Amino acid sequence: MTVITKQAPTGEPQLNYASIEPLLWENGLASAPVRLHCNELPFDIPQAIKQQIAEKMVHLAWNRYPDFYNNELTALLAKHNNVHPDQVVLGNGSSQLIQQMVGCFAKFMSVAIIEKPTFTFYHQVCDNEQLAYREWELTCDGTHDLSTFPQLAEPALIILTSPNNPTGTTLPLTSLQVLLDKHPESIFIVDEAYGEFGGDSAQILIGQYPNLLVLKTLSKGYGMPGIRFGYALGGKSVIQLLKKHTVPFTVNIFTELIVREFLTNPAFALALQQNRERVKNLRDFVCFLLSDLAVNGAFTVHTSAANFLLLRFQDATLLDQIRTSLASRNILVSYPIPLCMRLTIGNEAQMNQVVRLIKQAVNARVTSIDPA
Repeated sequence: MTVITKQAPTGEPQLNYASIEPLLWENGLASAPVRLHCNELPFDIPQAIKQQIAEKMVHLAWNRYPDFYNNELTALLAKHNNVHPDQVVLGNGSSQLIQQMVGCFAKFMSVAIIEKPTFTFYHQVCDNEQLAYREWELTCDGTHDLSTFPQLAEPALIILTSPNNPTGTTLPLTSLQVLLDKHPESIFIVDEAYGEFGGDSAQILIGQYPNLLVLKTLSKGYGMPGIRFGYALGGKSVIQLLKKHTVPFTVNIFTELIVREFLTNPAFALALQQNRERVKNLRDFVCFLLSDLAVNGAFTVHTSAANFLLLRFQDATLLDQIRTSLASRNILVSYPIPLCMRLTIGNEAQMNQVVRLIKQAVNARVTSIDPA
């Protein structure tokens, strides 16, 4: 069966996704799960670049420990972010750095402030470190209302995410500055795991606020969760304190090589940027399509600055129907909040399939309510 049915205006073949769809399923079930639940990029690094890096790995000294301080890589990242190397700490993914940060600051702080909703790992780490936490509840549309920020009687560890997971909304820098000015004795962590997809970075504030840490990762916007690499930026004094809690040899030689290649190979960086822009365009288009389906008020779609969309349902029966339809086709999505579905942006064919299934469920629900 051919799937190329007509010529695009440029003269290149244009894919007919309706024809592709049957190729994706066998007996109604995908041969492998469609991973739209972990906020991964659907597009991998080009094979040619992988091969170039793999050939360089052969020449590394596998029998030697990595540089304990990762001095070369730290210097490259500092230059990339226009900061001093003493303002950078590296980690094995942002999750390891979150563990390191909470473990460090729990030694002299007795409470943390965490958004609600947010990445659930923060709660887990605080529990592990026996650090009590209070929640700053976001509004129904995912925005930050400063008037509801918890009152503090003592310095706290304040963990914020922008863009937020799972809402996809961002914290305005003006609001962050209000909090930083009001709580100069507290430590602020701004997790920007999805920052490459949208929103303003708090990085521009680290020179002004010595109590601010900005957390970065290559897992989301750069599409490399498999290599496990993240880093934090901040003032020299708070970074120095954080480095005292660094586990030896956190970053292995293979990860270091890949990150170094990303920072020095323009073709590599361009490929990652193109993947990211492709996802952002798909996100905005899918948001438009789903918002058009939501005109009857059965659900709403959050405008997102991340690589996922959050759908909030007013009709629980419709959500159950969509959940069943997706599960029957082995399409994995997330349900992080009651009556909500978080949909990672996949490739074009996957998004076409998901939108069509949601449309079918919406139409079926409308018919069942009003048969006439």
